[in-house]
Amino acid sequence: MSIQLLTTPYGPRAADTLHGVVSRAKTDDPLAPVSIVVPTNYVGVATRRMLAESRHGAVTPAGDGIVGVTLLTLYRIAEMVGAPHLAAAGRRPVSTPVIAAAIRTVLSSEPGMFADVAEHPTTEESLVRAHHELSDLDTSQLDLLAQQSDRAADVVRIHRATRATLTDDWYDEHDLMDSAVTVIGDGSAVLADLGTIAIYLPQRFSNPQAALVRALAEHAPVTMIAGCTGVERADEVVRTTCARVGLDLGGGASAEPNGTIPTPHGSRLLSASDADDEVRAAVRIVVEALRDGVPLERMAILYGSEEPYARIVHEQLEAAGIAHNGAAVRTVAESVVGHTLLGALALPDHDFRRQDVLALLASAPVRGDDGRLVPVSAWERVSRRAGVVRGVGEWRRRLDGRIEERTEELAAERVRTDRDPRVRSLEREIAHAASLRDFVQQLAAELDATQLPPTWEGKAAWAHALLRWLLGERVTANDGPTTRCAPPNGSNRHSTDSPASTASNPRPRWRCSAAPSRWSSTAASVAWAGSGRGS
Repeated sequence: MSIQLLTTPYGPRAADTLHGVVSRAKTDDPLAPVSIVVPTNYVGVATRRMLAESRHGAVTPAGDGIVGVTLLTLYRIAEMVGAPHLAAAGRRPVSTPVIAAAIRTVLSSEPGMFADVAEHPTTEESLVRAHHELSDLDTSQLDLLAQQSDRAADVVRIHRATRATLTDDWYDEHDLMDSAVTVIGDGSAVLADLGTIAIYLPQRFSNPQAALVRALAEHAPVTMIAGCTGVERADEVVRTTCARVGLDLGGGASAEPNGTIPTPHGSRLLSASDADDEVRAAVRIVVEALRDGVPLERMAILYGSEEPYARIVHEQLEAAGIAHNGAAVRTVAESVVGHTLLGALALPDHDFRRQDVLALLASAPVRGDDGRLVPVSAWERVSRRAGVVRGVGEWRRRLDGRIEERTEELAAERVRTDRDPRVRSLEREIAHAASLRDFVQQLAAELDATQLPPTWEGKAAWAHALLRWLLGERVTANDGPTTRCAPPNGSNRHSTDSPASTASNPRPRWRCSAAPSRWSSTAASVAWAGSGRGS
């Protein structure tokens, strides 16, 4: 069999084309299986709703709705076909942390030109990204790349050594695709369940993914519905994908009456004095469309660069009270919660230096056991006068010494009078020294690496508990991604079942769940902001 190629513009025309492919596959049998390969699961959800609601007409003569239609990604097909074969060999799907651990092992034994930076986190992150990218290349391509420079040769060597370390017990996407191709060639019962295959609006296919599509086409009818914009540069990714599966994008049958994809163009041009004025004009267009009955989920505001438009668009939509969804204008690390967590995690690296501890306290709304903000200024003064430099033991000894010294002075002052302002000053300093000592000891216990849970789920729960202990209710205050947190069973701030904490102030445990977000389908009304030319 061969792959049928249909080209179509994005949007309603693409949906019409897909509807036609599914309808033809079900002409004789409404229960005939049809598999629609989508680029992402979000596209799959939107496509399923579109077909089920019969927006473009009924899929079968039997009536509205769909049955026997499966929407899945190409990776999911590979899992269905190839994963059982790999599991039988005792291999498991690899994850990024496992790859990072393998790369650290390779660097520790033979770092090559990365010897001076082998332990730097950025080196590991960069090599993990390179490993993912190089997984798309075959042996001859890797050999050619290694010949380009000494650094390229070392990166390829580390990539190959990492694959050799993992190959007996783990498999990546490349291995999964190869396994699926092999199983399909031997004849797989899954193919009958897939039925007619429609590849809907494909984007970038790696070489292993393209090989899987070609293998599927040899045993089942496959139709590729390629979305085109009419702009050569914009269509380059789709053109490359078609070439990898053996198709010519320019030679496919077009869904357009005249056989060509019209080039998109703007329908309205506005002049603006600056970026803020541009965004305000775009927001006014959104409001006008909303008044005309266009739902918000069918609109989009596009901009050419994140700076300064991402922030301005968010601010203007918030000011207008318009619900919106899009990329965050700042990272979690830039939020109070993220900054606090990273700052706390870095304290053990420098043995709880005084300047680091106080910098963390000064930059975050850290709260004490009474729910009030900790007295950062008073803690700074008492730790400075006590001569604390670093080390949890030194914090305890120096502050205990300061408390003992001040307690003796307080006793002497009370012999003279109980009403002297110095008595109250000494009492406050002793209380601040004691609370700071207890806080640092508890913080060190919370950050004890030997008490961390072994799983990622456990580490995430531990991080949530640490933040709740440091920030209290502030962790839920519109800071970074929306998160709902609540104590289990309506308990108080601290639970009493943690062995990793002191009996008087145990580690808190909390349940946290991220609020879901809804993603809209293809926008019907588009406003463009930020051409870079003030218009």
